[in-house]
Amino acid sequence: MDVKAPVSEIMTTNLVTVTPEDNLVTVKKLFEDHAIHHIPVVHFRDLVGLVSKSDFLLYCNSMVSEHKVDVQEDQKLAFTKVKQIMVNRLGKLEPDDRIEVAIDVFLTNYFHCLPVVKGSELVGLVTPYDILRRLA
Repeated sequence: MDVKAPVSEIMTTNLVTVTPEDNLVTVKKLFEDHAIHHIPVVHFRDLVGLVSKSDFLLYCNSMVSEHKVDVQEDQKLAFTKVKQIMVNRLGKLEPDDRIEVAIDVFLTNYFHCLPVVKGSELVGLVTPYDILRRLA
């Protein structure tokens, strides 16, 4: 693999996204219906945040332990907006950034996903899996 190649060569571009105003029932369904671990949050085409499956599950688990009673999970999720649990301080890449930059960011930080943006517009995602798939 040429680590000097741009991340645009390995990024995922067929993305499933949500808006900040979508509810968490939508997020739950997307995680159930797609083999994904990260959902970018966009306002029109601009990236404004990210919801990871682990953050979503952590939120769901906290609802159960908070209430100690049988809570209708989907009802609670229906009243919770994406903007309430999304991460909005993100590491990002540009399409022309080299794969070695992505590798360095993954090794230096605890990120599992890096959005690829052109200006503020979301154009793709890169994960360590994308890099490993390219190596194989």
